[in-house]
Amino acid sequence: MSRVYDDERLAGVYQGGNEMPDASLRDWVHLIGSFAGRSSPAVVEIGAGTGMFCSAMARWLAPSGVVGVDASLPMLTQAQRLNSHPAVHYLAGTAEAVPTRSDLFDLAVLSRVIHHLPDRVRVARELARILKPGGVTVIRTTFRERLDARVYDYWPRLRELDEQRFPSQPEVLEDFAAAGFTARTVTSFARPVTASLRDYHARMRSQPQSKFTQLTVAEFREGLRRLQSDAQDEPTTCPVPVTERYDIAVLSSS
Repeated sequence: MSRVYDDERLAGVYQGGNEMPDASLRDWVHLIGSFAGRSSPAVVEIGAGTGMFCSAMARWLAPSGVVGVDASLPMLTQAQRLNSHPAVHYLAGTAEAVPTRSDLFDLAVLSRVIHHLPDRVRVARELARILKPGGVTVIRTTFRERLDARVYDYWPRLRELDEQRFPSQPEVLEDFAAAGFTARTVTSFARPVTASLRDYHARMRSQPQSKFTQLTVAEFREGLRRLQSDAQDEPTTCPVPVTERYDIAVLSSS
């Protein structure tokens, strides 16, 4: 996983810059949980970050337990501070070496992290180890061929960079197949992340995603200026929610 996540500044702004309304987060959790195939699943999130999904799954899935794994100690510090829950346990570890015993989880979640993992076959083999037979991995990402985030409207060079960083759907499915996974379904799902473009501008000011570190100061400021201009033009009486769409790949272990 990219060591940019060891940046304490990024860890400090990540939650505020990536959170979503409760209704949207609940919808995501219910969708992801629907693939578990059983009630009260044991869940692991790889690349848990500040623990937003971990605590949400604990709240709305009634799991037997949730383990959040991340390589970044600053992120885990924020997770303990912002998203502690009696059913959630956070661990320092990597996707290639998860610090738990084998055959433990029903459901593994990788949300917006697969592009940080260069050795996907090794990651898939590790997931196969920690999942119970028939366990499920849910990958939440945007595949290279469908990069359509709102952020690219204001920082188009980020799309060019992400076309180099993000894997394609066939690449991910092939790598997981090499580790014994079977693709059950690939779909997409979209939900609002902010109530208005003004709110979206306010969160982007903090550069809350690692991709912004690839831009120059001038590039970031120019994109933010254009976003601010559009936000100011938005009618205050009828703001339009900003929606983010993600691809969902669901894979079953043997």
